[in-house]
Amino acid sequence: MKNSISLSIYALCMSAALCGCGQAQSGGTVRNQVMDPVTEIPEWLKVTVESALPSDSLNVWIPTGELATSSLIRVPRFPAPKHENDKQPSPFDIRPVDFSAIHSITGVRNEQQSFQLSVASVHELTGLSVRVEDLISEKGDTLDAGCVKVRYVRYVPVERARSEYTWTARQEDVYGQEVSGTGAPDVVADPLMELPAVDVPAYRAQPVWFTVEIPESAVPDIYRGKLVIHTDQYQEVALNLAVNVLAPALPAPENYSFFLDLWFNPNAVAVEKGVEAWSEEHWKQIDPYLEDLASRGAKTITTTIVPYPWKVDWLAGSQRSQTYMGYPAMITWLLDGSGKWSFDYTVFDRFVEACFKHGIDRRIDAFSLSPFNHKTDRREIVYRHKETNASDTLYYDQFAPEYKEVWKSFLRDFETHLTSKGWLNKTYLSFDESPHEVIESILDIVGDSAPVFLQQFSIAGRKEASSLAKSFSLFYSFLPEELTAGDEISTWLQERKKDPDKITNFYLCGDPAHPNTLTYSPAIEARMIPWLAAHYGLDGYLRWAYNSWSDKDPYSKPVFNFIQGDDYYIYPGENGPVSSIRWELLKEGIEDFELLKIVDSKQKKEAIDMAVRNRDGRQKTVTDFENARKLLLDTDIY
Repeated sequence: MKNSISLSIYALCMSAALCGCGQAQSGGTVRNQVMDPVTEIPEWLKVTVESALPSDSLNVWIPTGELATSSLIRVPRFPAPKHENDKQPSPFDIRPVDFSAIHSITGVRNEQQSFQLSVASVHELTGLSVRVEDLISEKGDTLDAGCVKVRYVRYVPVERARSEYTWTARQEDVYGQEVSGTGAPDVVADPLMELPAVDVPAYRAQPVWFTVEIPESAVPDIYRGKLVIHTDQYQEVALNLAVNVLAPALPAPENYSFFLDLWFNPNAVAVEKGVEAWSEEHWKQIDPYLEDLASRGAKTITTTIVPYPWKVDWLAGSQRSQTYMGYPAMITWLLDGSGKWSFDYTVFDRFVEACFKHGIDRRIDAFSLSPFNHKTDRREIVYRHKETNASDTLYYDQFAPEYKEVWKSFLRDFETHLTSKGWLNKTYLSFDESPHEVIESILDIVGDSAPVFLQQFSIAGRKEASSLAKSFSLFYSFLPEELTAGDEISTWLQERKKDPDKITNFYLCGDPAHPNTLTYSPAIEARMIPWLAAHYGLDGYLRWAYNSWSDKDPYSKPVFNFIQGDDYYIYPGENGPVSSIRWELLKEGIEDFELLKIVDSKQKKEAIDMAVRNRDGRQKTVTDFENARKLLLDTDIY
């Protein structure tokens, strides 16, 4: 029996993320993409999967057993039965779906809600696809099928990183049941592929990811419809879906109060696409990434005033960018034959204006007057000869008067340029994990050239440097599990809150092991991140990399230097970013943060406490967020 994909879903799925098409011809047979890199699995693993599946035909189940929580785990590619010592129910238990029941999710207007279904068989499945019907209320109002985005979960290899030997968490301290393969090989679910259909080899689970985008215009009610699952081998089956739309409406992402600070690397887009940096084609490719960031309410614009501000020690005493694809400068420093400096802001201006066009306009972060690697006193100024355009480098001791004078020339010119553009009050000099003494050493440079910036520093690092920062992000590991009145961190936070213009966030990187949003972190932890900001009374969250991919093909080479996923939330696609499980759940956590802001509930503290308990996602109860939202909305409709 052949299945016709509805036009609304087909339009969403036609942009295959890797090769521009979801199907290939092989010997006259239409073949679809397979969502893992595995070519062969051992016999014992097949036996393990077979013993985990309830049926030897088509198995369909809801991960966690409930639609409302199903997005909070990553489905193992190779399902395993319960160990004989595991007596307690687990969200990874496979329970066949009840097709006669109505399966529901609940959301408010102007937010998204995600859920999963998973299928598997001991036989190959080809042409797996889902048709979504319009959802209709008893009063006849409609949620169009186009409000439900259908994506197929892809699996990537699990690899060890150099950073695990030096300072970050180790993979075995991070992952649990969500990584599967037991070394034969190990893979984990993360990218979400928009395709018309996929093929599923025998003895593999294939999750289908659904995102319901509830319009602000939706009439509060219960909307019902069907999801029809097609495979070439079995009769179509239909799941009864209900979407409960509640009355509150979230603000648009550009009006989110949550302060999301993610560092976008536009050069990674150029390298992955094989196009010249800052060419017209590059600018065209940048646009959908900015649109994606804006959809999460991103507030900051990451700019580079010097080339490659984040360098690390590398082979044979050399240094290189800490990421596979580094950050070239957006401003060209020019020196003429008479020793006079000038500066070309063409790229900087166009990038800022592109971000503004998408509503990313709260702050412009300029990296960096202080280099990331502080182990050497040698500082460099990379420039071009104005007459010949030849590139060159000057080297100085960091305390040399000549070095300071060059920076003063730049800062004076930078202030003049920003003033002419009307951007001066939005632009911050930004520092990444620079020790307090390093930042203090440059205060005279700023004070003698552009003192306005002394009130416009953005710093991520230790609390000791926060006194200099209008915007400050504290490393999560410096926060106690609970704040206590009068303790050091509580006192510090209260002091910062006295100035309503100050922004105080927390940040995560390759450490700690939990909570985190690494590729193989328990998925539930990504949803928790914004709740943690609410728990500590912070403004938002910083992560140092949105798209600093580990390779031109991060799907097959997911690690360059840092623990997997530390340096990217999303993947490159044919027409822009490919989302991930953790990227979607982070958004839904931000929406929870916004819900906290707009509802009038006496149970906010109880809701937050429930959401942030058990921060190691391997032990967290998957119903915590739904129960927290029930408290906020004072409803049992979930």
